Amino acid sequence: MARKRYVLKLRTKLLLTSLLLLYFLFLFFQQSLEMQSQQDKMQELQQAISQVQLENESLSRQIELTKSDEYIEQAAREKLGWVKEGETIFIEKNH
Repeated sequence: MARKRYVLKLRTKLLLTSLLLLYFLFLFFQQSLEMQSQQDKMQELQQAISQVQLENESLSRQIELTKSDEYIEQAAREKLGWVKEGETIFIEKNH
């Protein structure tokens, strides 16, 4: 008894190959779009990090400034109205 071989026609083979190729192309483009989206998000986050780092540097400089004797003296004069010994304060009167 001879066994029958199942042979696909050329047209069927081309159709299956084309469908498989289209599927992989679809996956490739879908993944490319997702990667681009993730890269855009990463760039936005990097810009946000840079901005926060600049703000941190500015705040660090301000903190260092507040530790100086000159800042403390200026704050005492402006906010508390303190004067050095021997200084005379002139107060303006509004009419």
